[in-house]
Amino acid sequence: MFKVEAIADSYDQRVVDVDTGVYLEWLVTGSRYTTEVFNLVHPGGMIPFTTSREYGVDPHTGLPFLVFRFITFGSAVRAQLRTKHLINCTFTDDLAKKFWMTVAAEALVVFGSAYNGFKVPNRRYTRVEVNEKIYTLEDFGYTTSPG
Repeated sequence: MFKVEAIADSYDQRVVDVDTGVYLEWLVTGSRYTTEVFNLVHPGGMIPFTTSREYGVDPHTGLPFLVFRFITFGSAVRAQLRTKHLINCTFTDDLAKKFWMTVAAEALVVFGSAYNGFKVPNRRYTRVEVNEKIYTLEDFGYTTSPG
């Protein structure tokens, strides 16, 4: 399971699953946080991606929410101009891509709006759309903030 941790000798944070060695880096944001670039780092490499961020109100509950949608997955051209360490990722099949997009979705719901996925107004506040399915913290088994 992912958690937010401080990076040693830095003011930065990251979302990390210490059991698997997978972590999410937040790299660049567009104007007014409408687009963002992330890098999902895993023991076998990295997967840069770009998301859009939209805010709304749930019509059933009346509660506010934020939803991330993937614009790119496997590349982030805009960030590569500013971040030289990014390497594009090519997937061998759709199953592998879907697996890593789901891992990224889990990391993003923990990320929240800025490393605050466990402190947001409600448990379904941060949402991530993957192939027309919406994920929240609950979909990944988070009931409380991990230690």
